[in-house]
Amino acid sequence: MMIAISGIGLAAIGQAWHTASQREKEQELLFAGEQFRQAIARYHQETPSPIKEYPPTLAALLTDKRGPKPAHYLRRIYIDPMTASQDWGLVKEQERIVGVYSRSRLKPFKQDNFSQSLEGFSGAESYQDWRFVANQKSEGSSQANNRGLPQDTSNNPTMPNTAENPPPVNAGANADKYAACGATLDAAQLSCHSGCGALTSTACQSCLGAAFSSYRQCLR
Repeated sequence: MMIAISGIGLAAIGQAWHTASQREKEQELLFAGEQFRQAIARYHQETPSPIKEYPPTLAALLTDKRGPKPAHYLRRIYIDPMTASQDWGLVKEQERIVGVYSRSRLKPFKQDNFSQSLEGFSGAESYQDWRFVANQKSEGSSQANNRGLPQDTSNNPTMPNTAENPPPVNAGANADKYAACGATLDAAQLSCHSGCGALTSTACQSCLGAAFSSYRQCLR
């Protein structure tokens, strides 16, 4: 009886941890996706020629050499928290990148209460349906820097801070933290790839899992 009860308790704890972990990853995905969306929009807006263009690659967002002075729209290529990789799905128009999305096929826990610009995310069947597209909002919106991020609800009594509406996030501080933690993760993943053989092996998967766990701890 005691063993059975303990097993049930551990299973419940494990499920609760998995749910909490996935919800945290969802918030990280919303943040990273918004950074990409803003960067792509800026790349388009700051095209030096009369004909505006979107970036041909995500790397072009790191250093834009189209003008007399290089511009930088992203600090680094963010890691997709749902897949623990930089292999983002790309939304393209005429071979140019207009948005990104996660390649994860998991179904999101968050199904509603999105900001107005992300209403299309409601009821998504997988994270691949969360598409962060630069032209999904009108230019010059007063909320351009907050789309896709948890909103400041401190002065709004109708929207308490809950798991679905978390406390406000400092986007600048998060960007610095993502950059530092991401650099550490990149080094750890490189070490795994060079030291554990085939990527599909148990040892390699364990190493990569530990690296991403450390990355998540760094972001806390």
